[in-house]
Amino acid sequence: MGIEKSISLLVFCILILRETFCDPVNGKIFLLGGATSDSSISIYNQLRLATNKEAPSIAVVISAAPSLADGLDAYNVNETGSLSYRDLFIRYGFQPTVLELAIDNYEVANSYETPLGRENIEKIQNADVVFFNGGDQSRHSRAWLKSDGSDTDIMTVLRSKFADGTVIAGTSAGMAVQGEYTFGAGRSYGYYYFNADLKFCNIGDEFEDDRDPSDIFRSGENGAYLQGFGFIQKILVDTHFDARGRFVRLIVAMRKIGVTLGFGVDENTVLYIENDTAAVYGEWGVWIIDTSEARIPDESRGSLYFSAENIRIHYLTEGDSYNLTSGNVFSTKPSIVEQETSIVINNNIFGLDQGLRTMKSLISSNSTASEGYSREEDPTCMVIFEKDEKTKGHIDDDDQYTVKDLLLHIQTKNNSTAESAAIMLYDMNIVKIGLLFALKTIILCLFD
Repeated sequence: MGIEKSISLLVFCILILRETFCDPVNGKIFLLGGATSDSSISIYNQLRLATNKEAPSIAVVISAAPSLADGLDAYNVNETGSLSYRDLFIRYGFQPTVLELAIDNYEVANSYETPLGRENIEKIQNADVVFFNGGDQSRHSRAWLKSDGSDTDIMTVLRSKFADGTVIAGTSAGMAVQGEYTFGAGRSYGYYYFNADLKFCNIGDEFEDDRDPSDIFRSGENGAYLQGFGFIQKILVDTHFDARGRFVRLIVAMRKIGVTLGFGVDENTVLYIENDTAAVYGEWGVWIIDTSEARIPDESRGSLYFSAENIRIHYLTEGDSYNLTSGNVFSTKPSIVEQETSIVINNNIFGLDQGLRTMKSLISSNSTASEGYSREEDPTCMVIFEKDEKTKGHIDDDDQYTVKDLLLHIQTKNNSTAESAAIMLYDMNIVKIGLLFALKTIILCLFD
């Protein structure tokens, strides 16, 4: 074998091994679900502790804001009931600085070739934490990545710092952009309705499904996805999770993008990942969604709407952790003693905190399943939570729940005539194709 072929084979093997065995996270990532209270002591203290320094430096990234001016206002100006980023981080013992990099100045702010770019890069080089703000993650990607998706100078430096131990933190859009892919816009019902037909965006595109400008429902309810930063591998993440009823949205996006593990972080909550351990801090919880053993029909089968069976769900709260290598959940909370209580039948399953409400009702009772429905009709999305022999529940004195290995199924309640007709037509076409193939085979045999 020639040396060039040997080298090519070696490179191919390395890529396969990296894809198969590399950890989802090789560093420290702080994923904040959004709407974090200024008084969330456990969250900000843990962020400081992650640096192993008493007064760590933090570089605040404002590139998800609509403009540089808006981002600087969020960094500098206190509002009623809300501290500026600068004063917030000073309160918790950080030494903050801000990167002047935004959607309207990125061309002169992210490279070594300009004075402002060099100034921003130096701030990254000196930071113990790099914190990405909330807003629109497509603006983050536009400011930090080139149009072809490759790294800008400032992103190259950030990757080096991350490998050396710098903590990357992000809230809302700043959290969502950290994966290989990021998605957004739309709601759970729209993702279900359009059956994983998300628009793919290029760097710099508007972050919405605008493929049919006349279809207001599609542009408002469906979503889009694009390349993220890739600090988290093989996992899709979503924010403001149960507050906005996003668990079906995440599952559908996972199907479209081709990953089987998803993290949904609630508001005022953080998932802190260090290498293969993910720990929860804050007021609410984190949904861990595993579709590796789920049954999800191919979208081409003729079904108009999304459906799935046997999705595994864990729900973790403060003090719980998840091992990314083994998939095990660890909790010190006491086990729940099931009671003979009525369960919630939820008619607005995508409403504020309704997914958790339905889960808690089931896990506390001796019932085996509970149902929830979208408030929209024709079609109505039906969600079923189900226990099996693996399912476990835990609760502490503060009524913080932990749920392990709950099953989730997504269906359409009373398939509409249109969907039934579509499925029937697809099946009839398959039969026709099979009959034609059989007839062709018989003819060939007769005249062979």
